[in-house]
Order: sequence, then C-alpha cells, then structure tokens
Amino acid sequence: MKLKVMLTTGLSFLIGLFLVLQFGITEGQSVYVSANAIDEYSVSIDGEMREIENIRTRTEEAREQLARYQEAKETDDFSDISADLAAEVMKFRMFSGNKTVSGPGVKVTIDDGTRPLFEGEDINNLLVHDIDLMIVINDLKRCGAEAVSVNGQRIVDTTEISCSGYTVRINGQVFARPFVIRAIGDGKRMSSYLLSSEGYGTMLKNFGVQFGVELLDEIIIPGFTGTWNYKYMTDIKEV
Repeated sequence: MKLKVMLTTGLSFLIGLFLVLQFGITEGQSVYVSANAIDEYSVSIDGEMREIENIRTRTEEAREQLARYQEAKETDDFSDISADLAAEVMKFRMFSGNKTVSGPGVKVTIDDGTRPLFEGEDINNLLVHDIDLMIVINDLKRCGAEAVSVNGQRIVDTTEISCSGYTVRINGQVFARPFVIRAIGDGKRMSSYLLSSEGYGTMLKNFGVQFGVELLDEIIIPGFTGTWNYKYMTDIKEV
C-alpha cells in the first residue's frame, strides 16, 4: 500500500513539474508561452528600447540647439542659426515626403494568390485589396517606418489608396498587381511584426495571398511628385 502511495505521489510530482515548465503562471491563470512568442516579444522590446534612446537623443539635441539660439541672441551673431535653419528646412522636406531619401529597411511584395479555390469560396480571398495595402502601411508606420512607397508612389498625408476593379489607385495613378511596398526604418522590427504569428502578413499568407518580406541595407524612396491642395486649412496667427 505504501509503495502505491509513493508511486502515485512521485508521478503527481513529475506531472506538476512538467506543467510548471510548460506554462507560465500569471494572476492565477495558466498561460502557454511559445518560443516564437518569446522571440517576437524580444524583438518588440528591443525596438521600443531603441525608440526610447532616439527620443532621448532628440531631446538632448533640442536642448543644445536652444542653448545655441540663446547664445546667438546674446552675441548678436546669427550665422550658425542660419545654417541650422537650412538644415531644418532640408529635414522637413524629407519628413514631408517632398524629397527622395534612402536608408535601410524592408521591401514587401504582395500579390494575388494562385492556389485553387475551395468549393464555394469567394475569389476575393485570394486578391489583394486596398485595405490590405493600408493595413500593411499602417503596421510599418507603427514600427517606426520613416518613409514608405507603394509601386514607386511616395505615401504622404494626402495619399489616397482605393480599389478600382482589379487595380488600385494610389496618388491618382492606377496600378495592377504585384504591389511592392518599400519602407525605410528598423527592418528587423518591421519584418518581425508583419510575419509574427498574429501579424497581418501571416494572415494574408494563411488565406493564400502571396506575401514576402526582404531586408535590405539600402532602399531608395522617391519624393512625392504630386501637388498639395489645401482648401480649408488656414494658419492661426499667434498674438
């Protein structure tokens, strides 16, 4: 009888140890944490840490710039300020999308699926739609993309993306598949986010849409060639 009790106790201990190793206990609930999820969290944390460091760097640069402006005001020498303003103009031209830029990032290719349709399946499941492009672009920006283009069209604040039959209209121009999205930024972070277990790229691939991400050391994104037409905004003069 004692032997049976000892064997039962030992078996229960081993089962309990196995469950502890397989599950993380959080607030009384068992949560399975896979190796892929840990990798995804690690990449996300690394990206956020780099973003925090970038903010600290920009904050320090702003303080130094303010100190230079104050010194120029006291000495009445504005030559350095003129150079700073020229650099600021160039920077805002880059941020606005008005200038061709380059840098590391990702090249995302999205194309219609080629697998056979299931019985009764809607063909739209295998086609690339405007919403697909917009979600991918939004995800790239969420990961810190500094510049984005689709089939050579720079994405700016006035860019419209809409389906037009089997084509997509971008910045007033019509494009057919495949759609190539280029984004400058942290390529590893963007790629990991899109291809994570819950990423939109993974979802499209599961539906059968062709989706690929390529990390590149240098990407060239052209400037916006259209025109900005603001009819309703007006500047507010400070008193």
